[in-house]
Amino acid sequence: MREFYQALAMILGETPSYKKVTLFHQIQRAITELYYSQKITPVIILDEIQLVSNDVLEDLRIIFNFNMDSQNPYILILSGQPHIRNKLALNVNSALRQRISIKYVMQGLKKEEIQDYIKTRMKIAGVMDDIFTPSAYEAIYSLTKGLPRIINNLVTASLLYAYSKRLREIDEEVIYQAQNEISL
Repeated sequence: MREFYQALAMILGETPSYKKVTLFHQIQRAITELYYSQKITPVIILDEIQLVSNDVLEDLRIIFNFNMDSQNPYILILSGQPHIRNKLALNVNSALRQRISIKYVMQGLKKEEIQDYIKTRMKIAGVMDDIFTPSAYEAIYSLTKGLPRIINNLVTASLLYAYSKRLREIDEEVIYQAQNEISL
């Protein structure tokens, strides 16, 4: 994890120290400088946070535990799978948990949102026509419960399946075939 702290210090414009305590002070100093002198609020996003140890969570609490009572010179976003809540609920993480001001649990997309979500992603990929039938959208929702990562995997598998069969349209049958391909 030291490499992460060193990379964070470098991104913030510091020459990272090898000593952990000095490194943490460098990060704090750089954030303070950005916030107070340059009027920039750094946003630090850490994904897959459920994979880090409780020691790392404690390090994060220490690094980002400055000026908290008066102002927030940074925004720290901890992102991860739902079981991060269990890890944060442990007594060892209570000090960090108390400092989290906003908690948000992302829900799956609603049935009516899936079509727009897929169409938007297809347009980004350069496909302007809607090649999914209404029944395909229904099947996608039914199989994925609206979870974007699973939707993406299922849609990709259905596109590959349709391509292999030279199909120009994707219906629920293609979706169910794709489901079998990815063991959903």
